[in-house]
Amino acid sequence: MSAAPSSVTIRAADGRELGGLLLEAHAPRGAISVSGAAGYPREFYLKFAGYCAERGYHTLVYDYRGMGASARVPLRQEPASMAEWARLDMPAALGYMARRFAPLPLFTVGHSLGGQLGPAMPNQSLARAHVILAASTGYWRAEPAPFRYAALFFWFVYGPLGLRLFGYVPHSVVWRGGPLPRQVFLQWRTWCTRSEHFGPDLGTELAGNQFAECMAPVLAWAFSDDPIANPVTVPQLLAYYPRARIEQRWTHPRDLGVRHIGHRGFFAVRHRDSLWRGLLDWIDARRG
Repeated sequence: MSAAPSSVTIRAADGRELGGLLLEAHAPRGAISVSGAAGYPREFYLKFAGYCAERGYHTLVYDYRGMGASARVPLRQEPASMAEWARLDMPAALGYMARRFAPLPLFTVGHSLGGQLGPAMPNQSLARAHVILAASTGYWRAEPAPFRYAALFFWFVYGPLGLRLFGYVPHSVVWRGGPLPRQVFLQWRTWCTRSEHFGPDLGTELAGNQFAECMAPVLAWAFSDDPIANPVTVPQLLAYYPRARIEQRWTHPRDLGVRHIGHRGFFAVRHRDSLWRGLLDWIDARRG
């Protein structure tokens, strides 16, 4: 890692403060805002962020409201929704980087949920290009068995039971992500269990989105052994970006001589000189 991360505070449009970690490059050529998957703490992305800083990009990782360093009230009292993560938190992080590091070219990297909704931010045009990793609709019927049945158990048994007992969805062997606020889980379940995903909410809870307006280059990178972002659910998501210049990239574990990549394996340090390098090479080519 090129430097130790510094703690920063990001203020969203509604006044909510988010906890971020910033890694600054010694010879900066650009800046990157990293938006994570649901339930993944900012620290999960730190080593990747360090690599980005080594390559010359100031890089921000942060927690959504109600999660990790951005939690402000007991989780059972947290009113945050997934739409607020997309409509308020992601744009706040992007805006922070744009203000702090102008006029350097700005990019986004989004993992899963962070990629699913990232390019649709109201201020997405601040970024020169977007990278979305393992991002899809996550529609349960399009997921392979037996994973789809595990997903149904999570949506309709484990999650509701957690809400009843604790007021939130807890971390466990069933759900290995961080604890989820009530409305985050319920909205996520709605999106992943209907074929239209978030489509019906584009004019309401996701009002101000720029799905149709996004014209930036988008690298949509997915992995053949990921049961969530698969050859059905990835195109379902990309259909929401009719004007973006989309490049799809699929990687098989055997291409790298490994057994598994899956939904989160991109961020393993062993991929520093393969996947990480490929992503930064793609960003480098779009700085001009």
